[in-house]
Amino acid sequence: MKHRLLSCLICSILLLTTPVLAQQPATLANYSLAETPPMGWSSWNTFKKEPSEAVIKQTADAMVATGLQKAGYQYINIDDFWSTGRDAKGRILVDTVKFPHGMKAVADYIHSKGLKAGIYTNIGTEANYATLASGGYYDQDLKTFADWGYDYVKVDVNFAKDRSEGAYTKEFTQVAEAIRKTGRPMLLNICNQGGGSYQHWAPSLGNTWRVGGDIDHMPKGATTQWAGVMFELDRMAAVSAIAGPGHWNDADMMLVGVGTDGGRLTVMTPTEQQAHFSLWCLLASPLVIGNDLRHMTPQTLAILTNKEVIAVNQDALGVQSTLLYEQVRGLQVWTKKLESKTGNKYAVALFNRSANDAEMTLDLRKLGFAGKVAVRDLWAHKDLGKLTGEYAVKVPSHGVQLLVVQ
Repeated sequence: MKHRLLSCLICSILLLTTPVLAQQPATLANYSLAETPPMGWSSWNTFKKEPSEAVIKQTADAMVATGLQKAGYQYINIDDFWSTGRDAKGRILVDTVKFPHGMKAVADYIHSKGLKAGIYTNIGTEANYATLASGGYYDQDLKTFADWGYDYVKVDVNFAKDRSEGAYTKEFTQVAEAIRKTGRPMLLNICNQGGGSYQHWAPSLGNTWRVGGDIDHMPKGATTQWAGVMFELDRMAAVSAIAGPGHWNDADMMLVGVGTDGGRLTVMTPTEQQAHFSLWCLLASPLVIGNDLRHMTPQTLAILTNKEVIAVNQDALGVQSTLLYEQVRGLQVWTKKLESKTGNKYAVALFNRSANDAEMTLDLRKLGFAGKVAVRDLWAHKDLGKLTGEYAVKVPSHGVQLLVVQ
């Protein structure tokens, strides 16, 4: 009895002296599927309405042959326009012109390469063009995807009549429950286009969710790919606190190496593409590439396979980068705390958003470093030595110098 009273007293003291942590929401998402941000490829940015069995198989081959798989990319995701709707009994119709052997055969081929397969659908019930809406069929459709062997499901909102927080919570809860019922581990990518006050519900339902509209359409009226990158960056910056291992803010599929989209958008320069990739890694965004893997320049491949930069994205601590300070308008210093057993360690980007080359300065004291620290340049793969106080460097317009400081 005395031991029991002593135990209760100790428990009471611990409760009074331990900081109260924020209550975690009950979750339907399987966080173990995305302990670090997912890495893969999607058909949309290059192939739009024309994915095909041949393209998907060739892309899987290329992901292995180019070394992208070894660099960490694992998903081959088939985006929109693989289906033609439903038959009279509500069963999914596969576009057999594009996918003559069906969707299971494609998933099997992807798996044969040691990769994982992704597929696409929508919430809502009325698809008004050649795609799939799963509203009213969530259990049936997700079981179908599981039976076919898919590992990743992107669920879009093109046909959602109600885009309120309540409506999205209801629909995506049904999607998450349908995935759970299948018994197959399938990563859920919520493509909410930044809508529905996602901060309040998405982290408990999905592994990733979108912070904004499509990168190649934002802001409206944009004429350059770079404008979309900057739009997504600013959207990500506003919600960093809700991301973490298993559940990630998604800045959308990347445009590194992606062509002109019919001439509508000016393609990014190599400097801009390197900055784009650096920022997505700092932001702990999923690294989903969208270029034609069968026809890549050495420069594009070098950007996408920089293992030191990818390691920033895949860091186990799972912290999303935040803006540390702005030197002057357009000259920004972004930081991301990294896992370390030997003292504080940060990834730091000196990012020049301005239209001109500029001298930028990193004040190491603002990171809490008073003495000498080791600094490494991740794009030059070069140690810069032990530095103290400030570090200055010239950064090109729309460029970045990405460092690790420890």
